[in-house]
Amino acid sequence: MNPRLFALLVLAIPAFLRAQQEPAAPAPPAAPAGQPAPSGMAQMLSSKLAPDLAQQVGKLLEDSQKARKENRFTDALSKLEEAEKLAPGEGLVYTMRGDIYLAPRRRDFTLAKEQFTKALELDKASPGPYFNLAELEFARHDFPAASAAFQKLLTDFPKLPMVIRHLTTFRIVICEARQGKIQAAEELTKKSFTFMDDTPAYYMSNAAISFVRKDEKMAQEWMLRATSIFKDPQMGPYVDAFKEMRWIKDIDWEALPDPSAGK
Repeated sequence: MNPRLFALLVLAIPAFLRAQQEPAAPAPPAAPAGQPAPSGMAQMLSSKLAPDLAQQVGKLLEDSQKARKENRFTDALSKLEEAEKLAPGEGLVYTMRGDIYLAPRRRDFTLAKEQFTKALELDKASPGPYFNLAELEFARHDFPAASAAFQKLLTDFPKLPMVIRHLTTFRIVICEARQGKIQAAEELTKKSFTFMDDTPAYYMSNAAISFVRKDEKMAQEWMLRATSIFKDPQMGPYVDAFKEMRWIKDIDWEALPDPSAGK
């Protein structure tokens, strides 16, 4: 998983979504007078943590994320190990570790799945772990499994924020197209997106279908339309999906074997 996608998931699946799935949890304790309020990663942690501990764990997670972005994976994992010792029940720790194991330069599907599964066990009411497990199958090019997992996510969490719903549906479009179900992919694109949406899903879904049709010129035209309207970070997770499909060259992916090679 690319850091941009991980950040998008963390920020775009807010706490209120979880509240719609289960009874409201008590609010986190207020920071003591004279101490700053929790910020950044600390705000994503469990309300069970005391404010000072949440700040400490949050700082470790932020340091880990920074190291991850710089491809300093050993440092990133070390920070997560420290965070886990302080807060072993925090699903975000395992999500971030799984993200590192799924990084192109450190890719280990088995270890990534173990971590994402631990995160799911700790937070079954959140859609994040389900998306991550589906994304893992997507990266493995197991398109039937990925498509089923992404579709189940949409069914089980009907109130997903649009940015995540579109990103999920876009991946289903790719999965269907890669299985040779071009008509189904086109119908899903037409049903789910329009050119007036606030995400690049419409343009990038059409680009994906063009890539599968081996019409690279048309795919590039669709991508050009998307990039003329949307910029990073909106485009990032969509472009990264194309890198996973080996439709766009990237140095991080070049050393990886293509899971679809020979199929």
